[in-house]
Amino acid sequence: MGLQATLKASWLVGALSLFVYRPNLLTICLALFFSLLAFLTTRGRDLIVVLALSLAFLLYFLVDQKALDRQANQPEKKRQSYTILAYPDERTTNSQGRVAGIGRLKSSGERVYYYYQAKDPEDLARFRSLAGPTLMTGQGDLTPMMSATNFYQFDFKEFAKTKRITHQVRLQEVDLRSNQAASWFDRLNAQFHHWHAILSDHAKALPNPVRNYALALLLGSKDQTLYDDNPKIQELGLIHLFSLSGFHVAFLITVIRWLGRLVGLYQELTLAIMALCLIGFYWLTACPPILVRAVIAGESRIFAQAFNRRFASIQIWSWSLLLTLVVHPQILLTLGGQLSFFLTLALAILPDYWPTWQKGLFLSVLTFPLIVAQQYTWNLWQSLANLIAIPVFSLVILPVVLVAFFGQVVPGLVTIANWLVTMFDQAVYWLGNLPGQIVIGALPWPILLVLGFAPWFLLGAEKTGRRWVVSTWLFAFLTGFSLVHFPRTGEFTTFDIGQGDAALLREPYNKSVTLIDTGGKVSFQKTGFSGQEATENKPYEKQSWPKNQEGQARTVIVPYLHAHGISRINTLSLSHQDQDHLGDARVILTTFQVDQVLLPAGMAGQPAFLKKIQPYLGKARVVSVTDQIQPANLPLRVLHPFQPGIGENEDSIALGGRVGPLVLFTAGDLDQAGEKKILAKYPDFRPNLVKFGHHGSKTATNPAVMAEWQPTYGLISAGRKNRYGHPNQEVLEIATRQKMIVYDTRRQGMLRYVYENHKKGHFQVKSTNDLTNSKTTN
Repeated sequence: MGLQATLKASWLVGALSLFVYRPNLLTICLALFFSLLAFLTTRGRDLIVVLALSLAFLLYFLVDQKALDRQANQPEKKRQSYTILAYPDERTTNSQGRVAGIGRLKSSGERVYYYYQAKDPEDLARFRSLAGPTLMTGQGDLTPMMSATNFYQFDFKEFAKTKRITHQVRLQEVDLRSNQAASWFDRLNAQFHHWHAILSDHAKALPNPVRNYALALLLGSKDQTLYDDNPKIQELGLIHLFSLSGFHVAFLITVIRWLGRLVGLYQELTLAIMALCLIGFYWLTACPPILVRAVIAGESRIFAQAFNRRFASIQIWSWSLLLTLVVHPQILLTLGGQLSFFLTLALAILPDYWPTWQKGLFLSVLTFPLIVAQQYTWNLWQSLANLIAIPVFSLVILPVVLVAFFGQVVPGLVTIANWLVTMFDQAVYWLGNLPGQIVIGALPWPILLVLGFAPWFLLGAEKTGRRWVVSTWLFAFLTGFSLVHFPRTGEFTTFDIGQGDAALLREPYNKSVTLIDTGGKVSFQKTGFSGQEATENKPYEKQSWPKNQEGQARTVIVPYLHAHGISRINTLSLSHQDQDHLGDARVILTTFQVDQVLLPAGMAGQPAFLKKIQPYLGKARVVSVTDQIQPANLPLRVLHPFQPGIGENEDSIALGGRVGPLVLFTAGDLDQAGEKKILAKYPDFRPNLVKFGHHGSKTATNPAVMAEWQPTYGLISAGRKNRYGHPNQEVLEIATRQKMIVYDTRRQGMLRYVYENHKKGHFQVKSTNDLTNSKTTN
């Protein structure tokens, strides 16, 4: 099969994998496009080979997907006994007694996430002392993974499926015993896991940030704290440097070749050592999917050199993609896989005479639609950051991390190495803080296709053709940008953030953006444990705030606002001082430009404000409100409080006003007495859309007021399996008597009322299935 036919076959097979595992309009178009490209431009024997190869892979994908569907459709099983094979390097524990990891069910071999809450410190110590493969046996519940319950939220269920994981087991009691591997392969696999765990513990003895760098760069044990400690790594698109890939394989091969020459080994012996070391490196780093391509490409080049053969870079890339899809059929559904294959293909095709800056700019344009499709933002400094970081990584950072990792016994060596890594880490943070972060939004998929394909036509095009390509790209981008940032519709959206409150009111064309409360994490300390898990503070921020004290604002509210092109919030209204209403205000204030923050009068002097809000205000102005103070650029009217801080929940801000064709009432945790006072003071106010107060608590919904208002719709924001029993049955009965249509975040996830000016609007829910049937909580 010729070079071009091999490339087309790999493109087509890759598109078929996307279509089979994630069928939608985008993947259907990709599959059709590459099918037509292959069949219309390939002739003779090559066409037969391409057709046979594509059909073989298609059959393989369909069979695999059917097996995965059967696994995913297993019903929930409660209070049954399970035995799970677990390795120490795939398990984590924290100081609150939580044990979590990935293991295999001994009964079926299915990979699952498992969770266990230790009863006391001695119980937790059992897990921390385990050094080898362990059989965990105990009673538990096997439940399917839950899909994302908010629009534009990262879907962990779909991500887990790319790892062939569809279920989780929550164990109540656990018996631990060592597993005796039966076959030589199992023993070898267990040994590599054991070595990986030992090396990970060795790396964890280093100070930060060199500890996080060693775990990511040497062992593939990248922890989320790497990005928590320095979020600019993600924002500047430097993730690929911290993912085991061709960069690390090339470094490993270079080191082995240099050592071979240093000790005078024959070239053939050096090549054999390289081949074995690549396989060992892949196994020792716990076989990450993203590393398969790099190992296959490295082995191909070693084979070519050993047998005096020449393989074109494009040919190696094509066979690497095909073989990777055999091992990990869903690799192209992950951002890491997309970036890895996209960038390496571009590097194989780009002309050698292009200067480095031009190649870097081209690669940034190529990755733009991939990153924006998942993160909705783009940093203008990304190209510069990569141009600087890539050579610094290869010449300085990776060698320094190696020296720190292996030289811990040498006094002062780790300190110097950590200082050098800190300087690099701080430079990344400084560059990422420069103005240049742009919120692009969730561009329509046809726009993303144009942005993804257009740059390839620059290669080989004449001057006039290049102008057309650039013009097409810019036109598509500006069209998509305008559609996102100036939408014709407005919305009132209630976020599903668990046991808390957060809602968005956005007027058509983004005329004004109002966020009502932010949610927050309410912690309940485990008896017998130390409470807060030790975490590293972000080293370059004046105000530190451990990530484990945050609620879901960063993973739910922030991506939703970014997806709608929102970088500026006109009004942040914090109804009162409870943690589940303002606990994540810091996230919002430090992520978005906020014009004004509304507080109930009297709250500005309270500890909750002074600790959780004031340090992060920036340029936002604070407006203390009563119903006599109506802030500018607020599309709703303040109905409560009537005077500064009377008592608990009496100072809660209540807002009311028109949202498209409906009249809305939302009141935080206002109680029944407060609702009655609003009815008395505003007798003509008649809302037909009510967001129930206090998550549906019976203390917050006055039946007499509801009977007078007779609202048509009711919204409830509460957490699944919450310990308070919200919403209360009495509240639901009140809604039934009033013949209200009730939407509930527990059952339906995110709730959206979408409207266009004062025309008829409609409700949208994230899930049409009852989410309370799942045992997964939020």
